[in-house]
Amino acid sequence: MMNNNENIEKINTALGRLEDSKSIVYFLTYDTKNNARASVKYIYDLALTLNQNGITSKILVEDSTYVGVESWLGDKYKELEVVSIKEDKVEINIDDAVVVPEYYTNTLQKLSNIKCIKVLLIQQREYIYENLPIGSRFSDFGFDKIITTTEQSKKYLMEYFPESLVFIVPPIIEDIFSPSLLTLKPYVVISVRDRSIQRKIISEFYLKFPQLRWITFRDMVQMSYEEFSNNLKECMVSLWVDDDSTFGTFPLESMKCDVPVIGKIPDTEPDWLSENGMWTYDGNKLVDILGTYILAWIEGVELTQEVKDKMKDTLLPYKKDITENNILSVFNSFKNKRIETFKLTLDKLKLEENA
Repeated sequence: MMNNNENIEKINTALGRLEDSKSIVYFLTYDTKNNARASVKYIYDLALTLNQNGITSKILVEDSTYVGVESWLGDKYKELEVVSIKEDKVEINIDDAVVVPEYYTNTLQKLSNIKCIKVLLIQQREYIYENLPIGSRFSDFGFDKIITTTEQSKKYLMEYFPESLVFIVPPIIEDIFSPSLLTLKPYVVISVRDRSIQRKIISEFYLKFPQLRWITFRDMVQMSYEEFSNNLKECMVSLWVDDDSTFGTFPLESMKCDVPVIGKIPDTEPDWLSENGMWTYDGNKLVDILGTYILAWIEGVELTQEVKDKMKDTLLPYKKDITENNILSVFNSFKNKRIETFKLTLDKLKLEENA
């Protein structure tokens, strides 16, 4: 057991590190094994934004077999240090912060004894309970702060975890997505989480519209981010099905490229959903909508100006500088709250010392 003097010294040291911006924010990250994942790019964007604004951030991984993101995200994130739990024997101080994605809710119990700032990151609402012990609350393990990506997700979390502070930080929709200056090509970019559903959609399309067999579908997996954006901006239409999605970056990336979107509305309706695409609740209608759109496109029919305007309006809240300011505001609020807690604790300890 520490005596009061030791406690005072420990908290003073931690307070000094916080005030001098020497504390570290650790982002627990899973290995995609070179597969592009919007959820991992989101984590790297949070870390990079903090790092570039004087808040040291590190990517925390399970072990040294971690592959990294350079193969699909390029060198942009090279400045972020990657540390491994097993090999680097990371020591997390009381003034540091650890951010844990819902993918790792099974680690909350292991982290319950660490007395740092603990933040849960929930991008995929549907995955919360996969590894969380049944009936548990995040706060049981000291996680009382949550970052999520949508208003709908926040409402849900406030209903089931009302003791938590929930902050909304949407993903960054990069400027690499922009309208093509070239003639659009007769292919459909397709992003479907379930591979069997993707196969079914393409098969049904060719069976129902045999006259359109010359139209090709471009699967967007295993591409670098740059290849992904180049393919997206050149297509005539994009098709999206992801029932588990909470935010959904792909439709917004399409809109930023001026590419119309046909999609099935996910189980959790995203905040940005409006008359900005061709949406349906029924996945069985997608093939008809796609065929009708392509036949009209061949005839030279374009999207109405109203839909184009809606697409532009949809993107307004997701400008990069707005999101980056939001990230800094949220993490500075964590820091300021921690400073306040340390100062109150010091005052209490000093009173006890003088009693």
